[in-house]
Amino acid sequence: MHKAALFLSSMLITTAALAAEVNVPPTGGGADVTVYNTDLALVREQRSFRLPAAITQLAFSRVSSAMQPETALLEVTKGDTLKITEQNFNFSIISQQTLLERAIGQEVTIFVPNAAGLSVPVRAKVVGADGPVFEIDGKIHTGVPGRIVFDSLPAGVRASPTLLLSVTGAAGKDVEAELSYLTGGLSWKADYVVNYDSDAGRMDLTGWATLTNTTGVTFDNARLKLVAGDVNRVGGGARPMPLRMEKAMAAAAPMADGVIEGEVEGSHVYAMGKPVTLADKETKQLALLGAKGVAVTRELVVRNNQPYIFQSVMRGQVMKTKAGIELAFKNDAAAKLGVPLPAGVVRVYGMDEQGAAQFLGESPVGHTAQGAEVRLTLGRDFDVDIDREQTNFVHAADTINVSVWKVTVKNAKARPVKVRLIEPMPASWEITKESHPHKNANAGSTEWLIDVPAKGQTVLEYNVKSTH
Repeated sequence: MHKAALFLSSMLITTAALAAEVNVPPTGGGADVTVYNTDLALVREQRSFRLPAAITQLAFSRVSSAMQPETALLEVTKGDTLKITEQNFNFSIISQQTLLERAIGQEVTIFVPNAAGLSVPVRAKVVGADGPVFEIDGKIHTGVPGRIVFDSLPAGVRASPTLLLSVTGAAGKDVEAELSYLTGGLSWKADYVVNYDSDAGRMDLTGWATLTNTTGVTFDNARLKLVAGDVNRVGGGARPMPLRMEKAMAAAAPMADGVIEGEVEGSHVYAMGKPVTLADKETKQLALLGAKGVAVTRELVVRNNQPYIFQSVMRGQVMKTKAGIELAFKNDAAAKLGVPLPAGVVRVYGMDEQGAAQFLGESPVGHTAQGAEVRLTLGRDFDVDIDREQTNFVHAADTINVSVWKVTVKNAKARPVKVRLIEPMPASWEITKESHPHKNANAGSTEWLIDVPAKGQTVLEYNVKSTH
C-alpha cells in the first residue's frame, strides 16, 4: 500500500476509535409497541440528539436486552441525514458476576473483618469469577467474606443494554430520528372468562389480553397494538416492516372501551385506546372484548378418534368412554359477537343447584374468524357412559373389509338426553346396515344423534364396508 494511503487509513481508524460518544435515551413521548403472540414485538421510538463531531458514536440506551440487533433501523425524521458505518449491540450489564469476570487477573480490594470485628481492606487478585476465587499473599482463597471494591468500571460494561452506532454527519446539528427493532421477551395471549347460564342457554363472555414483559426494560406510556395471526419468520428475523394499520381499523361493538380492531396482511390487530406502561418482569392484563347474552348450545358429544378400528380385528374388546360436554356458539352479530377472536384459553363458570358459582372447565380456542363456530370442551359427563364393541369382522376380499359394531349409550340421569356420536371413517367407506339413521356424513366421518331415555340405554348397531 502507498505510504500516504496507509497514513490516511491509520488516521481514519484512530479518529473512529476516538469518536465522541453521545448517550441517546428515549424521548418522553412513549414508544409504539406492536406485540405478536409468538414471543416477538416491534418497537418504534423517537430519539433526539446532537452530533458533537462529524464522526460520533451514538449510544442508544434502554433498549430491550432481547433485541435482534440485525433488525435495528434508524431513520432520520428531522435534520441532516446520517451515514452509519458500524453497529454493535452491548448487552454486558453491570452485575457482580460481570465485574468479577472482567476483573480476572486484576487486583481488587476486599473489606474483611479482623479479630476485633472491624472491616479492613485487603488487596487481592481475582483468579476465578465463580465462587469467587482470589489470590492473597501468594495463596488461593475461596469463600472470602466481605465487600468487594473494584478500582474502576471495566470497559464495555454498561448500566443497561445499549445499541452503539458509529455515524458520520454534520457536527453541531440537532437530529430527530426513529429507532425501530424486533425483540423477543414480549408476548401476549388471550384469556377468556365465560359465565354460563345453562337454564337460559346464554353466556357472558369477557376477553383479556395477557402480556408478559421480560425484555429488561420498561416501556412507559407505550402506544400498544396486539397482533393475532401467524407471522412467518426466517432465522433471526428480517428488518421490521413498517406497520401502518390505523386506516384499516374500525370500531366493533363487542370490543372493550377504546380498543379498535383491524386487519393487516391476514392478521388481526387490536389497538389499545390509551397509552399502556409495560413494566419489566411484569404480567399485565388488559380488557380486550366483552359480550353479554351470547346464545350457546350445550351438547353431549362422543368423538371416536381411531379410524383404524374399522380395518382391524378387535372382537371381544369393549372400549369404554364417557360423553364429553361441549358448548357451541357462533361468532357472529346475531350471537352478539362478530369480531375476530384471537387464540387463547376459555375458562367457564356456572351456578350449581344452590346458586353458588363453580368452575366448569376450560378449553383452548384457535384464532376464530367472524361467522365461525366455536366449540368449548368442558369435560366428561359423569352419568353418560359409552361402550363400543366390534361384534364381527369379515375380510370379504383382498381390498374389502366389513366391520360390525355395537355402541351402547347408557344414561344414569333422571331425565332423557341426546348424545351426538361422531365416528371417523376410512378413506373409502359405506354404511351397509344400521339401527339408527346416520347424518352429516363426509369423506372422513359420519355421525348419529342418539336419544337415550332416563335411567336407560340405547344401542346403536351398524356395519361398515371399507375399501383399501
